[in-house]
Amino acid sequence: MKPKKPEIIITIIIAIVVVIAGGLFLTNKIPNTASTSLLEEAKDEFTGTWRGEGITKENYKWFVVYTFKNGTYDMTTDSAVKDNGTYVITKRFEDKSIQITKTSVPFNKTYDVFNVFSDNGDTLAIDGMKLHR
Repeated sequence: MKPKKPEIIITIIIAIVVVIAGGLFLTNKIPNTASTSLLEEAKDEFTGTWRGEGITKENYKWFVVYTFKNGTYDMTTDSAVKDNGTYVITKRFEDKSIQITKTSVPFNKTYDVFNVFSDNGDTLAIDGMKLHR
């Protein structure tokens, strides 16, 4: 008994639909490298070493160095004060300021910090200090 022509056509249509649906499913599994790199850029805007220095009213020279990398930070100063921990960007504002939540490991403390980048991105205000790359 030979299959009827409508049954063959329906079988072909079902096969085409399955192939197209499978193709659409697979394209959603392939990572979009353009959007991935944009996310990395946003996460890495702090990455690098930032240094601040000054002189107190008592004529004491001081400096602080922050190193940010992959959501972690290390802070060193000219004194024995050191800090390290993690940070997460929690808010972005229209004036280019950014709020981060910083978690200090040695001080066992979590707090919010507001940061302001200069227009060229080479100056950062953090913890009341102006830091430069």
